[in-house]
Amino acid sequence: MKKREPGIEPGMQVEFICPKCGTHLAWALPGAEMKCPRCGRWVTGKNRKKKEDDIMLPVNDDQLRLF
Repeated sequence: MKKREPGIEPGMQVEFICPKCGTHLAWALPGAEMKCPRCGRWVTGKNRKKKEDDIMLPVNDDQLRLF
């Protein structure tokens, strides 16, 4: 079984922020990986910059339907 961050339930999305330049990239599942278009660094669920008030969104959240 994979170890999860405390407070993150299965299917919840977290905000990915580049740890190098601080660019807000996307909301995605913690297992996602993405490349920052600004500085080129690969950002994962483990190295993403975390805010103190990190909010997790369920996959079917109304906020995500706006995109």
